[in-house]
Amino acid sequence: MKQIIGYIEYDYMSIKSGILYMIAVFEAITLVFATRSGAGAVGYMLFAALILAGTTFGAAKQAVPFTSLVPGNILQKVLGRYLSGVLCVILCTLLGMTTAGVVKLAGHDNGKMELPVLSGLVGITLLFLAVQNVMLYLLIPYLGVQFTSLVRTVPGFILFFFVMNINNTEIMSAILQYGDVLGFILLGIGAASIAAAVFVSCLIIRNRDNE
Repeated sequence: MKQIIGYIEYDYMSIKSGILYMIAVFEAITLVFATRSGAGAVGYMLFAALILAGTTFGAAKQAVPFTSLVPGNILQKVLGRYLSGVLCVILCTLLGMTTAGVVKLAGHDNGKMELPVLSGLVGITLLFLAVQNVMLYLLIPYLGVQFTSLVRTVPGFILFFFVMNINNTEIMSAILQYGDVLGFILLGIGAASIAAAVFVSCLIIRNRDNE
């Protein structure tokens, strides 16, 4: 476990120069979303989480640049990378909720943030994170810089364009509010996707090392 935490710290060190700037920019835009929809504010910050998680990967042709420099097996290193992404999701969820709450206290009616809605949004984000990381592990070593940036941002932008349409977010909120179990099912699917993606990512790295 200590080694896994060390890999999480490594990922933080690799993005710390830009993380505060990125969060500040996303937070400013989240304030706009928060005046219209609390769920939209959280959803936009979850888009930010996907972008931040993608930046923990190295440059093209270096999907895991520190594997040969530090001790530990493939599973520990992959778990560290995925847990870094999950922590980004948790942090951005809390920021989105806080922003929505502050805006609501300021007098804006931005709807209720029900637990099933929050669970559903986080579950969908975890699913996108799983797909994004598998794509990065699989493709980064073979892609140029431009294509690498594209792979890093496609899942996040799909989520972003969904959130941009406030009607979509409101419809989803209404569905999840009347089907409490659905939100938790989505959260479970997201968690299962992360577990499956860890397994697939380990296979990708192991097969690549054996080539």
